[in-house]
This record gives sequence, C-alpha cells and structure tokens, in this order.
Amino acid sequence: MLKDKIKITGEEISILDNENKLQYLIDLAKEVDVLDQKFKTDDNKIFGCASNLWVVAEKSDGKIFYKHDADAFITKGTAKLVIDILNGEKITEVSNLNKDDFKSLGIMELLTAQRQNGLGNLLERLIKLAN
Repeated sequence: MLKDKIKITGEEISILDNENKLQYLIDLAKEVDVLDQKFKTDDNKIFGCASNLWVVAEKSDGKIFYKHDADAFITKGTAKLVIDILNGEKITEVSNLNKDDFKSLGIMELLTAQRQNGLGNLLERLIKLAN
C-alpha cells in the first residue's frame, strides 16, 4: 500500500540527524536527470517554492510516472524523495492520497517556511496530476 511505502521511507531516513537528512536530500538531487527545457514552463511550475521547480507526469498502463527538475539542490532532492515513492504507482492509489499522508516522511520540519509551502504545493500537484 502506498501509505505504507511513505511511512517506511520516513522510518528509513529517521535514523539521520537533521544535518545528514539535508545532505541526503542534496545527494538525491545529484541523481536527478535534467528536464528538457521545453517542459520548464509556467504550466509545469510549482509555485510557492523558494526556487524554481517543474514537474511533468506521464500515465501508462494505469500507472503514473513523473519527471522533475529544480534550480536548487534542496528543492530538487526533496522532490526526488517524494517522486521516487510515487513513480510507477497505480494512478488510483496516487489520486487517493492527500498531502497529510506525507507527514510520516519527517522532512517538513527540516525546511524553511517557504520550502514547506512549496512542498505542500508539490504534493498537491503530484496528486492532481494523477486525477
């Protein structure tokens, strides 16, 4: 179940202290493939973030797959953490989530208020793209 996958991911990173969690997010960011410039439009932008973040989705065989890019490592890594959980999952499961289901990840408290706002907007967009 998807909510269990979120919880397990949160438990796995909970062993890290805050400084190492931030480093983990930065390391994740380095694994993100560059998003083609043609997708870096206002339609794909997540507003309210501390930096620029773009997300696109593709649906195939009842599953959803996301691609993203950002111009800041923390933003890019945070998005990757969430997107890695959701990528390849059933559209119906993703569309039934809400942003509160991600609290068990335990990353919100690491982020500045503006990044928290951006993460909330990202979560809402990822779920909306599955509808």
